[in-house]
Amino acid sequence: MVMRAIPPELKRLAVIGYAPVVAAFTFVEDSKTKESIILSAVVSFVGLLLTKALIPVLQPVHLRRNLFGYDINKKGTPGGEKKVPESLGLAPGVVFLVCIILFQLLQYYDVPSVVHWLQTLGKKGALKQQPIGDAWLVDYNAALATICFMLFLGFADDVLDIPWRVKLLLPALASLPLVTAYGGGTGISVPLPLRSLGLPPYLELGLIYKLYMVMLVIFCTNAINILAGVNGLEAGQTFVIACAVAFHNIWELAGPAGAPGSATRDGHLFSLYLMLPLAATTLGLLLFNWFPSQVFVGDTYTYFAGMTIAVAGILGHLSETLLLFLIPQVLNFAYSLPQLFKIVPCPRHRLPRFDPATGLLYATPNWNLVNLTLHVFGPCTEERLCLRLLAFQIICCVFGLGMRWALTGIYK
Repeated sequence: MVMRAIPPELKRLAVIGYAPVVAAFTFVEDSKTKESIILSAVVSFVGLLLTKALIPVLQPVHLRRNLFGYDINKKGTPGGEKKVPESLGLAPGVVFLVCIILFQLLQYYDVPSVVHWLQTLGKKGALKQQPIGDAWLVDYNAALATICFMLFLGFADDVLDIPWRVKLLLPALASLPLVTAYGGGTGISVPLPLRSLGLPPYLELGLIYKLYMVMLVIFCTNAINILAGVNGLEAGQTFVIACAVAFHNIWELAGPAGAPGSATRDGHLFSLYLMLPLAATTLGLLLFNWFPSQVFVGDTYTYFAGMTIAVAGILGHLSETLLLFLIPQVLNFAYSLPQLFKIVPCPRHRLPRFDPATGLLYATPNWNLVNLTLHVFGPCTEERLCLRLLAFQIICCVFGLGMRWALTGIYK
């Protein structure tokens, strides 16, 4: 498969996503933190290149194994008759796991020590091992196991076509390593207005908080899965969310939260270590999944991406902020409830209607954000529809950041 020229819209999306992250990085002052972020960014860039190289290798393999589908939004045109390989979310998922394992290995050593070792390769010298807390390693390995489990279950779903009632249980099963190994706090800070009513500054929730973790995992994995059906939408929304979380992490690390010894520093770093490779591997996938899509991501990708975002929010201790970035997914889920619970008829594919004569997509009676956008703004091309939904995602992430900063004062 020969990769086409990079669409200008995808270039702009990459700039919009990465520019704030790079700008925030310039405000980070702690040298150790900067070195760690740079190392993660370098590993992530390698992940982008590997994803870009791996997808063309897997494409014919998936076709030979009959893992393909037809683009329903192009039915009646030559593009609608073309076999499109499915489940190519496997490529960024595997590369992502390699990236975080490699980064975990490199974290044992000082970055300057790694550079010195490379410069003196073949001569006497050794890498200086850095002590890493056992708690950090436990969290990191739990995240790795959880994401790997979800990647496997997503691919199994693509191959076996698991029923929806079972799909809801898959993320709960995959979250078991995370919930079991979680050693962080299980309470919430109470806003100042509520403290005046007699509530304590910190409310311990215990098992209720762990149940909330499982529910967040279930929501995140399925939320991206049901806001789909348009070329580039699943990967596009994931890229925007990952960049928003990464920006939030770096911005906090540039302030008091980034100071050595800060209680929140490790959480933001941990979240960042997951979001940078997720954004990079997703961008590599988008090179092939952007309109007109050469590959479909499948449930393999949506489950893996949703789980990674959920893990970053939980172990990064920013689950409330994460929900602000997921406003489109929350709205889509709430709007989809009548169909998800079969109150109104729910077809297998809740897609818009494509008119081959005009090349436009038209709204159908299906209850989701994709069709609602067409109802509000009128018929449009598939690429234009994706751009409108991603623009809404970007606006919601900016709004979420504003709300996060505006509400910070009521928790002090």
